[in-house]
Amino acid sequence: MTTIADEVAALRGTKPATFKDLLTHPAFSKLLAAQTMSSLGDWVGFVAVAALVKRLGGDVAAYAVAGVMVARMLPAILFGPIAGVLVDRMDRKRMMMLADLCRAALYATMPFLGKLYLIFLVSFIIECFSLLWSPARDASLPNLVPRRQLANANSLGLVTTYGTLPLGGLIFAFLAGGSDLVPWLSDNPEALPLLLDGATFLFSALMLSRIKFPPPSARTGEKLDMSRVGRDIVDGLRFLRESSLVSAMTLGIVVAFTSVGAVLAIGSLFADDTLGAGNTGWGILVTSFGVGMGIGMALSNKVVDFIEREHLFVWSLLAAAMTLFVLAAMPNIELASILTVVLGVFCGSAWVSGYVLLQENVEDEFRGRTFGALTVLSRLGLFLSLAAFPVLAGIVGSREVLIADQRFDLSGTRVALWVAGAMVVGATLFTQRGLSRYRISRPQPLALVPKLKRAPSNGLFIAFEGVEGSGKGTQIRLAKEYLESRDVDVLVTREPGGTVLGEKLREMLLDHDTGAVEARTEALLFAASRSQHVTSVIRPALAEGKVVICDRYIDSSLAYQGSARGVGEQDILTLNVWATQGLFPDLTILLHLEPEVGLLRSLEEPDRIEMEGGEFHAKVADAYLKIAEEHPERFIVIDADDTPERVHQQVVEALKRVLRDREEDGDAG
Repeated sequence: MTTIADEVAALRGTKPATFKDLLTHPAFSKLLAAQTMSSLGDWVGFVAVAALVKRLGGDVAAYAVAGVMVARMLPAILFGPIAGVLVDRMDRKRMMMLADLCRAALYATMPFLGKLYLIFLVSFIIECFSLLWSPARDASLPNLVPRRQLANANSLGLVTTYGTLPLGGLIFAFLAGGSDLVPWLSDNPEALPLLLDGATFLFSALMLSRIKFPPPSARTGEKLDMSRVGRDIVDGLRFLRESSLVSAMTLGIVVAFTSVGAVLAIGSLFADDTLGAGNTGWGILVTSFGVGMGIGMALSNKVVDFIEREHLFVWSLLAAAMTLFVLAAMPNIELASILTVVLGVFCGSAWVSGYVLLQENVEDEFRGRTFGALTVLSRLGLFLSLAAFPVLAGIVGSREVLIADQRFDLSGTRVALWVAGAMVVGATLFTQRGLSRYRISRPQPLALVPKLKRAPSNGLFIAFEGVEGSGKGTQIRLAKEYLESRDVDVLVTREPGGTVLGEKLREMLLDHDTGAVEARTEALLFAASRSQHVTSVIRPALAEGKVVICDRYIDSSLAYQGSARGVGEQDILTLNVWATQGLFPDLTILLHLEPEVGLLRSLEEPDRIEMEGGEFHAKVADAYLKIAEEHPERFIVIDADDTPERVHQQVVEALKRVLRDREEDGDAG
């Protein structure tokens, strides 16, 4: 059964969020390749460095391995808070490339250091660069892919991060075994894996260099002042504390990650000692959990069609806790493996839902620090669970309780899993309370239910969009002349305006003497003008079979008020669909131009909106491109930084296509 939202999406030409489209997205496909290779390098390096320090440690190999793990954990405590600030302050693309290049060099030199303390130091530095790369990637993602694709992007990112673990182990085993083929590496079996590890990070840097990141915000582009780092950290902590959504989501994600750590920490003991399945059983549990995670990540974006994402996050956490309780009581590996798949489904769903909620609701100014804190806390939670849960299992040991002649196994591994489940329940309750405050305090979305009225089929509606000074007036005039040369009846109109009421509203909206106008008031006035315009001018002209060319339409409100003013795209869309009864253009021609170039072109005195700052107009330009990307069937994007004649040639090609489509539809009718 179709909903109002489905009908609006069809009228608007909204492109569905599919994995196929995401994988062919130019920027994301390169970012995914970079992340896949760097994640593979991380796992190869993790196994190879552990083997290297074990060999160099000799009689104290266990302490050497523990030392390198401590070296990898310390950056999360000492450098993690600073990393989030740097991500918010510096160019994220350059930071990610620098992190990759430095990690490549450090991993390549590690097998030739020969001293444990040097390897510990290098591991510490590598982990610091990793703490820069991950939050920079997470903070950049909402600026690289359409909003509708965030869940899919996070799912694929998590699959590449953790799905490369077994492959990393296999590559290490293969290369370490082949070191004898290179005489000068025969005494250094970890060298080949670590050199390959360095090469994966070089590949990642190459992929990143080919991605066009959106220009950094004004705050990001500021010169880094280390004296402000402390204040930025305090600002970030205050933001985490005061934002009920962020604090609730962060705790929920970290505890979910910690519960995963509990399964990994005692999984081998649970499979071998408790279930009697040996190492094979441990492998089955790991595989089952990975399969479940993949299913949960893939399904999370589908489930939100039926329930809100914040509800999905909470219920996924609660279901994961209940599954842990049941899993701990399983008597054999067969039932345990089935429950482990279910656990993976709920953990994957919670992880993706949490990430998407943070990316959608955290402002770019704080996004780096938010994901930096999330990365730090998740790593700390994982390390603590790897250390604490085996200790808890060892303290409890092997225990049985006799009740009514029935023996119940209460071994340490089962108790540890029950404790992990209880932790998740506690975190879920805290998260639910924080999300409840968030839902109460956040602005309520418009609940207008529009009566959709389709446009007359014999007319054609074309809108021109673009930033100030993009040349819409010139191109509209040339387009009108071209169409009239083909004996097409054309009506040219504009927004706001086009009617007596609309022109009066236009004068008021653009006049400097009007002064500051509240963003929602401005949006309502534009919608009022548009409603009158559509009812009395545009629909009647379309009914007469005319081609209506409009200078600006709904997408202007989405870009200016929805994005740049911060009112929100969904509210602006709902308002204007209600005001126009769902009338959208058959073709929208976006004349794309950098806003600073457009403002310099204008020879007239700037109006009230043109007088807004450069950051405002940059948001408008970026919003236009995102809207066009999500509605490719309706949009044509033309580079307006060219001569009017060349731009007109591209406009004519677009007009020919839409006229041809109309003629074919008429013949078919």
